[in-house]
Amino acid sequence: MRTLELGVFMPVGTNGFLMSTTAPRYQPTFALERTIAALAEEAGFDFLFSMGKWMGFGGRSGFWEQTIEPVVMSAALASVTSRIKLFATINPLLFHPVVAAKMIATIDEISGGRFGVNIVTGNTLEELEQMGVVPEGYETFRYEYANEWLTVVKQLWTQQRLTHDGRFFQLTNCVCDPKPIQKPYPPIISAGLSDEGLRFGAKHSDYQFVGARPEKVEQAKAFAAEEGRNLKVSANMLIVAGSSDQAAHERFERLLDGRDNEAFDNLIASFERDNRDSSEGRTSFLRNPRMIGFGTGAPIIGSYDTIAEQLTQVATDAKFDAIQLTFIDFIEDLKDFGRQIYPGLKTRLARHDIRLGQDVAASARAAEHA
Repeated sequence: MRTLELGVFMPVGTNGFLMSTTAPRYQPTFALERTIAALAEEAGFDFLFSMGKWMGFGGRSGFWEQTIEPVVMSAALASVTSRIKLFATINPLLFHPVVAAKMIATIDEISGGRFGVNIVTGNTLEELEQMGVVPEGYETFRYEYANEWLTVVKQLWTQQRLTHDGRFFQLTNCVCDPKPIQKPYPPIISAGLSDEGLRFGAKHSDYQFVGARPEKVEQAKAFAAEEGRNLKVSANMLIVAGSSDQAAHERFERLLDGRDNEAFDNLIASFERDNRDSSEGRTSFLRNPRMIGFGTGAPIIGSYDTIAEQLTQVATDAKFDAIQLTFIDFIEDLKDFGRQIYPGLKTRLARHDIRLGQDVAASARAAEHA
């Protein structure tokens, strides 16, 4: 029987992931993140995922004008949750590997072994260039840099002392204790979609996020098999729910009525200034006039039953191991998901011999205490 994990893509930036003036307006706060975490844990979600962003893209919606640092926030959420996993984004350019190794091990202890990290090599480099931390020619060796960085971190977690003489890092008889609770180390997540990015994930990661691109599932798993590893592949979806299919579609159209074209243009310009080979592919979908945000994932629109059915189809057809969700209203929509969608999704998945991750975890805990 297959297992499907459900995650929440936490809204750690202004207004979440929607670039629309008709979407809910809010700033990220601990109070908001704590409420979302509690609702997600109660509803049966398996993980909370937080991006790392260091600048916004303006427009009338003030898209991401404020963002929370995800590692610090995860440490705080670890103390107010008991079961759900916490994944936070780290860019190797911003943290020395010894510092990062100790930070991650510390949060792993705080959370009781529920922490993992998403490694990014740079989404829009503009946000890192403002700090003066991007080395010359970085675009040509960013995965080589990340590979050495993560190799050092893993060795620090598994060796008593480490001497390392590499291209980017030099350590002499370096100690980093205590070690993480999770052995051999906490989960690693990555989200690159290029062949280079997928191969990095195949070598290092436990989860590979591929957005709403089912064609990447088999490719990611094939690369992992070449490395002799198993890899979980996750989709990303925006839930647009309503009391009926019509109500849900009307809700989506209201978001489109307030589409913040200025913010979209600013984001596209930030991608294009990097002048990467992948720039065209990374910006083409943003030019779609029916695209309503960035990071939202593909919209799943409909009544509660329709959404449960469509999520089941996504899980079965593309064989995703996880689906990460975003919402229009993270509070009310999460409540509706837990009450109205989750039970129907669970029933439908069972017909395809798929269990939700929380049900598997609950069974394991019951067996542990039997």
